[in-house]
Parts: sequence; structure tokens; C-alpha cells
Amino acid sequence: MPQMTREQEFSIIQASLAAADRGDHDEERRLLRQLPLAPHLAKAAKEIWGKDFLLREGYDLSVAEATYGSNWLA
Repeated sequence: MPQMTREQEFSIIQASLAAADRGDHDEERRLLRQLPLAPHLAKAAKEIWGKDFLLREGYDLSVAEATYGSNWLA
């Protein structure tokens, strides 16, 4: 998966803040899940809620995969 530019990340953050201001929290969460989840947070979420949670919720796990390897979620 190609890495997101800082401008792309900033655009998503701005859109999520606008959604929050409108009270559209589902859209806010959807947008924030497009941002790569930090590896240590992904690992903690896997330990706490399990891999199915991460997959079901649609988090971007690309940086965690690059850090821990392609089988880290197994």
C-alpha cells in the first residue's frame, strides 16, 4: 500500500474535524480509520480486542504490517 503524504493525512484530519463539528461522528470515525494506525496502538488493540476487531473496524494497519511483518496479525 502506498504511503500517505502529510498533505493527505492533514486533509483527512481536517475533514474528520469538520464532521465532528457537524455532529456526524460516524463520518468522523470513518475518516480517522483511513489514517495509518501507529504500530504500538495496533499491537495494543490486537492484545485487548483481538485481530477480528481490527479487521472488522477497517483500521489502516499498513504501518504495523511494515513494522511487525506480514504475519503479525495472525
